[in-house]
Order: sequence, then C-alpha cells, then structure tokens
Amino acid sequence: MSTDAPAREALSLVTAFIHPHLEARVIRALHDLPEFPGFSVAEARGQGRGRGFGGTYVASEHDLTYQRHLRMEIVCRAGAVEAVMQAVADAGWTGRRGDGVILVTPVIDFARIRERGAATGSDGEAAR
Repeated sequence: MSTDAPAREALSLVTAFIHPHLEARVIRALHDLPEFPGFSVAEARGQGRGRGFGGTYVASEHDLTYQRHLRMEIVCRAGAVEAVMQAVADAGWTGRRGDGVILVTPVIDFARIRERGAATGSDGEAAR
C-alpha cells in the first residue's frame, strides 16, 4: 500500500424504502442537511413482516398482495449516516404499519464515471 496516495474517507450507502406520497417531504429533509448527499429513487414493491397486509397492489396471477414503496439510495460520508437516517426517518414517518425500513452498508469503492472514464481532450474525443 502506497503512502503517497491520499486517504479516502469512508463512505456508506443508505437505502431507504419510503411511502411514495412522502417522497417530496423526504427529499426536502435531505436538502435541509448541511451537506446534501444526492440520491437515486426507484419504484419498489414487496412484502414486509405483515406479508402485504393492507397492501396497495394485487398481482392477479397468484393473488399476491404487495406494498408499493420508493427505494432511495443515498451515498454519503460515514460520519453523516446518522443525520441522513434521522432526516429520512423523521420525514418518512406516519406511525402506521409499513412506514418502511432504512439499511446501511459500507461502500467499498466509489468513482464518478466522467472522472474515471477514458481520458478525454477538450473536444470530447478519447485520447489515444
């Protein structure tokens, strides 16, 4: 291991499953953090401990009942995880079953594609 390379700060991935109708509230809470981490959102459906009780989506083939949620993925500094989790939990809370979950996993490596991709010249052509 080279001592010349700058030390990378530890990163974590915070994954949160939230109610779709609370999306704007959760995003505003993330924007209010001192260090806005950025995020990705995707639609998700599944079953929690209640096995879909009170679900909002029924698959006709096997009569499976699913809950609809949004899956938010937030990569942030490990030191900011608690603040991110609290912001999401406070904004995503309704007090009812199915409010969702928050998971935290370590990020082994991180790279921006535009910075790691092929070396480009000022005209956008790949350097040879």
